[in-house]
Amino acid sequence: MNATAARPTWGARFNRLAMRTLKISVIAILLLTLVADLSSHFPGEKPPYYSPVAWVEAATALFALGVYMLYRPGRKRWIAAAAIASLVATGIDIAVGQTERGIGATELFALGLLMLFAVRHWDAAPGRWVAWATGGAIMLIGVRIFDMPGARVAGAVMVLMGLTTVVAFGAYLRSMDRLRRETQEEVRRAERLELAREMHDFVAHHVTGMVVLAQAAQVTDTDPRKAFADIEEAGLASLASMRRMVRMLRDDEAEAGVNPLGDLSQIEDLVDRFSREGTDASCFISPELAGSVAPEIAATAHRVVREALTNVRKHARGATRVRVVVAASSGNGMEVSVRDNGQGARARSGAGSSVLGSLAQSGAGMGLVGLGERIDAVGGQLRAQPRPEGGWETAAWLPRNAAEVA
Repeated sequence: MNATAARPTWGARFNRLAMRTLKISVIAILLLTLVADLSSHFPGEKPPYYSPVAWVEAATALFALGVYMLYRPGRKRWIAAAAIASLVATGIDIAVGQTERGIGATELFALGLLMLFAVRHWDAAPGRWVAWATGGAIMLIGVRIFDMPGARVAGAVMVLMGLTTVVAFGAYLRSMDRLRRETQEEVRRAERLELAREMHDFVAHHVTGMVVLAQAAQVTDTDPRKAFADIEEAGLASLASMRRMVRMLRDDEAEAGVNPLGDLSQIEDLVDRFSREGTDASCFISPELAGSVAPEIAATAHRVVREALTNVRKHARGATRVRVVVAASSGNGMEVSVRDNGQGARARSGAGSSVLGSLAQSGAGMGLVGLGERIDAVGGQLRAQPRPEGGWETAAWLPRNAAEVA
């Protein structure tokens, strides 16, 4: 079960609206540029719209503009199609050898925008040649636009300078994408290493329980079948715990060790220490959870509270009150929630798709990325979102019994 996402914040909605408005404005300006390009002419010349070749070039410009309007990551083949169409249009213009000026301003700008995507998604299918083909198409458009004596060299230099700027910006965006991926992977690797260290404690807990059951069956008058059934149940719980954790581990070089685990009883100490730092923090833990929560689930609940309090300290400007609640919920699960009354933008929140994906887009909140990885491993759900009355809430639903985790 994947971590659930918060509802989009007003800031995220405004950003999406601003990007859509910008894109629509760019498309409208380029369409007006195309109309002007078709109708503009020198005295004594016919407008380009009298030439059939000009209409071929206009159709190519519209196609490139449509690819830009509908482009999504993974559709790089359409950029290749636009570049090839532009090369064909330029070839027709050269082959016909028309005396009228060709058009291409709209096509030039549209291909420049597509060049940005081609460089940013450099390694995506169908390959790197798409960027080279798009760059060649952009350079050859200058043959149509600057088809005048003395203007070819200056025009080629201008187009080359613009192309270099677009390539540099696309390379910058590509490097930022790679940095976000590497940062997210580093957080996940660190989380898996921590899980590897904790496996020793989990296994020791379950095996100790099996030994105690076996010893009790030897010294008490207990039905052997009942004793074996209890030992079997404890063994199955241990295997389920190990399977969940092994699924998370991907680094063969992780060194085994012992790391002190947090549990439900330590959550109160965590909140007390936080409160002594100057914020009014209170904690409630449902009494019915005592003794009924698996060790790895309790450790995950402790981690939720620890990460949420850390985020309150870092991001919740003006927070004066924090409430931590660990309560039983329906379906034999438990709900862990941390609420504050702080104000201000939260880089840790993320908005849009999954918690992991949205945080990766923002480049912040990497602690929640690791937390979402851990909660997903034990079959829980993570929720991080602003509260309607103000402030922030980080909450997680966790299964109470390890044996019930799928």
